[in-house]
Order: sequence, then structure tokens, then C-alpha cells
Amino acid sequence: MDEKIRVLFVDDEPFVLQGLRRLLRDMRGEWEMSFEASGAEGLVTLAATPFDVVVTDLRMPGMNGAEFLNRVRDLYPETIRLVLSGHAEMDLILQAEGAAHQFLTKPCDPDLLRSVIRGASLVGRNLKGHAIRKILGGISHLPVIPGTYLEIQKLLTSETTTVADLGAVVQRDPGLTANILKLVNSSYFGLRQRVSSPTEAVSFLGVETLKAISLLHGVFQQMKGSPPEFRCLHLWSHSLGMARASQAIAALEGLDRTGRSDSFTSGLLHDVGLLLLISALPEHYNQIYRMVAEGPLEIAEAETQVMGIHHGEVGGYLLGLWGLPNAVVEAVSRHHDRFDPEKTINPTSIIQGAEFLSMAQGDRMVFDIHRKLGPLEPASLAGDRLQAWKAVADPFFNPEAILE
Repeated sequence: MDEKIRVLFVDDEPFVLQGLRRLLRDMRGEWEMSFEASGAEGLVTLAATPFDVVVTDLRMPGMNGAEFLNRVRDLYPETIRLVLSGHAEMDLILQAEGAAHQFLTKPCDPDLLRSVIRGASLVGRNLKGHAIRKILGGISHLPVIPGTYLEIQKLLTSETTTVADLGAVVQRDPGLTANILKLVNSSYFGLRQRVSSPTEAVSFLGVETLKAISLLHGVFQQMKGSPPEFRCLHLWSHSLGMARASQAIAALEGLDRTGRSDSFTSGLLHDVGLLLLISALPEHYNQIYRMVAEGPLEIAEAETQVMGIHHGEVGGYLLGLWGLPNAVVEAVSRHHDRFDPEKTINPTSIIQGAEFLSMAQGDRMVFDIHRKLGPLEPASLAGDRLQAWKAVADPFFNPEAILE
């Protein structure tokens, strides 16, 4: 029998806790639940036994929910952290945003609450390796490159700046894109469908909130400790090239607006796991660099040998916790799977195809490795569909053009 999921609920309202007990009574076969009336009591309970998921209110006397979650993140980074709250001031939401994986609003549909808790806990349990889970559990934000931060700040000082102007800057940066999509897809905005377009996300957030987020995540979220051979700028240009190529392929295949948007976002974020792992585990990447430099291994293969997991799976894990659209999560998680042009055309197959084509162009080295990469065998590019994809995608795998 599978081990039960351990869930801790924290809320200062006794009636809320009673309601949760009643609503979730049918989950006792799957979950072991505890209920505490304050952040301080919640920390005592956590100190006594580990929990898979913590669900907390924000507005509480004494230690508020944001303070509680930040303590949980620091002390128990493996624990999934969720907010379940009614109306709260935006500054309190932003304080919690750095420590919460998802936001839910009261009153919350019981089926939604069950689904979120079950999904988040399974994402964590399915990730291979206790050490990797612990490292990723403590990561809530992705880096924002300095140029993006400075450009946003400059735009926000102008009275003529439009949402489209801000969206155009945001969508060039995978880290900032992920951060704003995380917040705008929370139930605080009450949207009926997931948003995966950076420009749409900016329009929902508003200028002041975007400014606060860019200040919060900008200057101090730079990568530290990465191997000197790692080419950060190439990763950014490759991600943007993948986004544009995937969007072009989606349009060629006649995908609807959502499909095109999900394809663009999947391409932009497909390597966020690589960014996270290189920053968090530089010593592992010194070894991975040597393996890639000395032999025929691609980076995902070397990662799997060293860590038991590759960056696509890690990126999908984090984006899944944040509640991004399932189509994006799957595409990011599986972008290193073998491409099959006969599969159903969706964001996952499009990202796999775009990655395949980028490799054919030699656009695959995020390390400074001066090894001649020959083109893929002509037979591997056979087929009318892939040739059509190649025609629309190839222009976006030129790093000089991408960075213009």
C-alpha cells in the first residue's frame, strides 16, 4: 500500500478548520491530515514530523501566512507550500509569492483543492532523488538577466509605455516569464482558463504589480557558482529561438491561439531546469561538462548518468508546482524525448521537433566546447512534415539574429 500523503492545514479561524475537516473527510484513506490554528503551532507540528504539503491562510494574527511559509521554505524546503486565503492585500500576496508554490482562494471548490494537493504531492514524490527534491523545494524564483530588468525599469518610467511594450520585453526572458505566469495563474485573478502568454499576463497583473515583481526578482536573482564554461547568453538566445521556432511551427500546423501560445511558452521555458541545476549544483556540472566535452554524450544524457534525472524533468517539476498549463509542463518535461513526426501534433511534439532541428543546426551547446558538430544524417530529416518545419524554424536558430 502506498504511503499516505501528509498534509498540514494552518488557519486562525476555527470554523474554517472545521469546514476543511468535513469537506476532506473522504480523503482520510489517502491523506494523513493535521490542523493548526496559527503559524507558530504549525512550526511545532512540522518540527515533530515531516509533511508533504502545507496549506495556510495569509491573514493571521501574530505570524502571518507569508512569514510562516518563508520559515517553512527555509527549514523544510522539500515541503510543498500552498496558500488558501480570502481577500488579502497585494503586498502580503507578494511577500508570500516568494515562498508559495500555488495560491488558492476561499471559498475553494473541494474538488479543486483535492486535485491541487494530490497533483503537487505526486509531482514531488515522483521526482527521483531525495537531494534533488530538497534543492528544488527551496527554489521559488528563476533568475532574470540584468538587461531585461533594466529595460523593464526604463519602460516603467515612461508615460507612453503600453502593455504590449512590456510584454515584448518580458517574453524575451524565461525567468521573468515563469515568475509572472505563476502569479497570474493563481486563483486570486479568478481567470477561467490558464494564461500562457506573457503579454496577456502583464495585462492582468498591471504595471505596478509588474514593477514590484521585477524589483523583487531582478537584481538579486542572478546565477551564482556556475562553471566558467557555461554560456549563459547562449542559453537565453537558444530559448528565445526555440520559442519563436515552436510558435512558427504551431502556426504552420494550424494550432489555435492557445496551442500557439503554449508552444511559444514551452520553447521559452524548456531549459529552465538547466538554469536551476547549473546554479544550484555547479560541482555536478563540472563533471557533466567533462563528460560532454570528451565524448559523444548530449547534456541530458550526461545529467541522467550523474544525477539520475535531466533538466527537462526538473523544469517540468517546478512549472507543475507553479500550476502552469499542463501542455507546457508536459512539453518542458519531455523535450528531450525522441521526436516522432507521426505523433499527434501538440506543444510537446512541436518542442521535440524544434529541439531536433536546433541540433541539426548545431545550436545545442550551452557549454564552451569547441567540438565540431556534424549535421544529422539526411535520412533523419526525411519526410515532408519535418522538411516544412525546418523551413520555418531554421531562421530562428541563428544566435546573432535571435539576439537582435
